[in-house]
Amino acid sequence: MTTDNWCNGIPQSYQMKSLTSILVFLCFTTTSLQKIAEFSYLQNDLLNLLEIKEKPSVSRSRAQVPKYVMDLYKEQAHASGFTKEGREAPAKTIRTFFRDPRSSVDERHFFFNLSSLATQVKIQKAELRLFRRRSKLEINNGYFKVVVSRLNRKAVESGNNWKKKLTVVDTKHVKCRRVGGWIVINVTSAVKFWRSWPSRNFGLFVTVIGLGVPASDFYIASGGRKEPILVVSGESNMQTNQRPTEDISSETRKSNEQEVRWRARSPNTLSSTRSRRSLNVDRCSRRKLFVKFRDLKFDKWIIAPRGFSAYYCVGTCPEIIDKGYSPTNHAIIQNLLHHRINKNIPAACCVPTSLHSISMMYFELDGSIVLREYSGMVASTCGCR
Repeated sequence: MTTDNWCNGIPQSYQMKSLTSILVFLCFTTTSLQKIAEFSYLQNDLLNLLEIKEKPSVSRSRAQVPKYVMDLYKEQAHASGFTKEGREAPAKTIRTFFRDPRSSVDERHFFFNLSSLATQVKIQKAELRLFRRRSKLEINNGYFKVVVSRLNRKAVESGNNWKKKLTVVDTKHVKCRRVGGWIVINVTSAVKFWRSWPSRNFGLFVTVIGLGVPASDFYIASGGRKEPILVVSGESNMQTNQRPTEDISSETRKSNEQEVRWRARSPNTLSSTRSRRSLNVDRCSRRKLFVKFRDLKFDKWIIAPRGFSAYYCVGTCPEIIDKGYSPTNHAIIQNLLHHRINKNIPAACCVPTSLHSISMMYFELDGSIVLREYSGMVASTCGCR
């Protein structure tokens, strides 16, 4: 049977329904693919803005985030991510590295993969944080001398020659107690050395000497929120021009008061073709805009916040711009020329006049945790420029 004969055997109404279904399917598929592509472009643009190479695949859960790191975030920012007034982070970027168990050949050997540490970040401080379990001794009046050294040879499971050539980084005396606690050791010199010589990162080795107590009573916890971590504080090249929240809040309040006085004082400057109520709505002002990381499919690797209020500025600027709109002299002149001389000259625009930073904590590609302050993410006040 030929194709024509086969088609002739099918009712025309059925053929039209089938054709319609195919066309609808193709249109839907094309539209869906376009939306997926646009969404992917949006994700990539936002990752570039945040200076993140690619979206991390998370191998850890929020439950594994060290309490110390969570406390740092809570001290630095509100739950919404907005940086707290009067508070500054120890550095603009704080990165937490976890011990690599595959490369650590001894229980006192601690190797951290620092390959994700950006070269443009200026290291300010690096700390090794170890949780010492409580003493099991009945009489614990002694001390432990904890010596942290940098390895100069690659650690191997067979033999101890690699332990003989060590460079002491820091020493700390720890009281023997029946209560466990964190030990913080300064290892900045070691991390800076590895920055200059990445191939010579063989890790750190901890030596414990008992003073009045046996060294074997010194136990280092591992796993969970008590896992050994390396915390590196640094400052990136991102420039910030943020002001304290208190100043921004007072400026916003002052701006709104002046705007109301201007409207009450200058009704004659308003256009007679529009109502005063509609003009008040259309005037330059700040509007709400909440960015949800879940909508961007970033919620799996961004630990905090869940989203943030970015706000945006929209509206028209009055012919005579009041100081409440924080205008520049250039904006005032340009706006007057637009309204009174030449409409081809653009009018003043409603734009953010001050911006504020947010703090974000997220997982990196290698499983490390980054706490970073991003400037210029929130429109704090709006005006005419």
